[in-house]
Amino acid sequence: MTITVAPTLEPIGQLLTAEEYDALPENSLRELVDGVIHMMAPPTFWHQIVKDTLRTLLRAVKPNDLVVLSEAQVRLADGLRRIPDVVVLRRSAYRRDRNQCLPAGVVLVVEVVSPGSESTDRILKPIEYARAGIEHYWRVEINPEIVVNTYRLGESSSYQSTGVSGAGDVVRAPGLSWARVAVGELADEL
Repeated sequence: MTITVAPTLEPIGQLLTAEEYDALPENSLRELVDGVIHMMAPPTFWHQIVKDTLRTLLRAVKPNDLVVLSEAQVRLADGLRRIPDVVVLRRSAYRRDRNQCLPAGVVLVVEVVSPGSESTDRILKPIEYARAGIEHYWRVEINPEIVVNTYRLGESSSYQSTGVSGAGDVVRAPGLSWARVAVGELADEL
């Protein structure tokens, strides 16, 4: 017996409603921007190591009322969905059977910048996350060295820099006293 599997094609270039997008199979490389699918480049091994290490370090220090996730979709608006590299969510907003959350339940989003995501992670996503009211945003640069940029939502509904941490530093972000991470630990490979 021969089984034929039809490939699933992404409806790239088509304007989708929130319901049409939600009906698509899960794909962690897909985001919805202005109702249109945007495909992300697969992350490099280095990107994955830094992201996974950061997630593990944050899980080890977080208070019990928070959950640290990766590949969780944040529904910023009906036509705008983003998948940050790391999401810190209030436990009250966490549901075992979901892969999507609303900004009101998000405490921190982290983007690890890599080839293909530079302008999106540095310019677009901070604006979108700030407009959605997510209080904290971290941007992790990984090339040529690891640098963690921390931001907090200001009075003007835009992010204000709260620090830049590099080799030898411990990330200290005002408003997230629990989130202390040694940058050197992010560089520890396998």
